Amino acid sequence: MNSPLVSVIIPCYNHGAYLQEAFESIWSQNYPSIEIIVVDDGSADNTREVAASTKGVKYIYQKNAGLSAARNTGVEHSEGELLVFLDADDWLLPDAINLNVHYLLQNEKLAFVSGGHDKVFVDEGIVKEEICEVPSEHYFHLLQGNYIGMHATVMYRRWLFDEFAYDTSLKACEDYDLYLRITRKYPVLHHTGKVAAYRLHTSNMSGNIPFMLATVLQVLDRQQKSIQSAVEQAAFKRGHSIWINYYCGELYKKLLTKKATATPGALSTLVKYKPVLGLKYMLKSLVHA
Repeated sequence: MNSPLVSVIIPCYNHGAYLQEAFESIWSQNYPSIEIIVVDDGSADNTREVAASTKGVKYIYQKNAGLSAARNTGVEHSEGELLVFLDADDWLLPDAINLNVHYLLQNEKLAFVSGGHDKVFVDEGIVKEEICEVPSEHYFHLLQGNYIGMHATVMYRRWLFDEFAYDTSLKACEDYDLYLRITRKYPVLHHTGKVAAYRLHTSNMSGNIPFMLATVLQVLDRQQKSIQSAVEQAAFKRGHSIWINYYCGELYKKLLTKKATATPGALSTLVKYKPVLGLKYMLKSLVHA
């Protein structure tokens, strides 16, 4: 069986406590040709101690430059024909690498393949399965939202990174930006097999809703110049509404349950994008004051 080398690149910033679990999930893969690369993005914890002392792990240190820069550094130091980006606090599910390699070997024209995942809500002790079917028109579907949802479910062909790189100006949604740019030009495949587990906890960047909404709309707006049809333009507009409804709905619920603080930024986000929700929250706050 053809078993091209798969490079699993793990960017790590102060998540050394999770690295061993990530390593174990890679070592347990039933696939014969894997290299592990840890890019330490200027951590102040035990990341160096854990990664540099682990046999078979290539350890790279860089001054703190952000997630996009760490992933780009990992690509530069990798040797694999196929690439996977695994965040340090997440893990691969059994047979994940075999599954994605299988799909890529079936069709050499595919730029990347992606699959389903589990969302693991640490504080609530809940695991939610995230699976969707997207058989075609991937750029069109991505204009309306990030159906991939978790970056570790994606396996890329290395040649993509001769043309593309993660945008280091983005401090979030850099994966969504990359998916859009690639699918605009190249065919990809999405399947319903589960590939990875996404750990959601208090230190996830995704908890900063005003920042995430502003960034995802910035990424989506970049596609305006690439849209080629009225159908794609309609999808683009729907994408705006979908992202706004999702993030403002989440923010409203978190404010009501006090899982988010009513900062000026949070309130202005509601007022700007969903004024009805902003007014509703303020009225409820006055009633309970």
